[in-house]
Amino acid sequence: MDIKRWMTVLPTVEHLRPARCPCCDAAGRPVDGPLVMRGHGLRERQVYGPRAAGGAPQQVTVQARRYRCSACRAVLLVVPRGLLPRRRYAAAAIGWVLARIGLDGATTPAVRTEVCCSTILGVAAAERWLAPSRWIEASRRGQLFPRLGRHGAQSPRAQVAERTAMQLVALSPRGRAGDRAAHLAFRGAALAA
Repeated sequence: MDIKRWMTVLPTVEHLRPARCPCCDAAGRPVDGPLVMRGHGLRERQVYGPRAAGGAPQQVTVQARRYRCSACRAVLLVVPRGLLPRRRYAAAAIGWVLARIGLDGATTPAVRTEVCCSTILGVAAAERWLAPSRWIEASRRGQLFPRLGRHGAQSPRAQVAERTAMQLVALSPRGRAGDRAAHLAFRGAALAA
């Protein structure tokens, strides 16, 4: 379920219950046994970035569902499609940034105004935004969008951003004729997360 729909109607505990525990591989709801993956409350998570390709940047709060495994006591968080682990920005916003930098040659301060809703910036932030560098390095290691794989360790950052953006464009559902690559990367990144 994507972020927009999730925010409209919060899915029930039963609807989101994981089929298996990712830590111990126990069945979440065994056929003839007690429930293993139990609802463990809600947790708020802030998400930054535009909700539509080329839209105004926003900061929204999403209610994520928590589950506890009664077999291994692990606690996991179930979030809507389009969110990446340990990332403040939505996957679609990150895809937009990588496409704008790698394919369009945009500068990081220019792209920051397109996805960042913060209006108060420090002196250094006016010239450089560090988040894209972190995303590019994570993409190089295959940690940003794991299903896309790793990129060359010796490749320049702009080339890693370009390759990642092109992979995201390829994952995007068909759009209208004439859609910009950044729009396609935005949609592809939401699906790749």
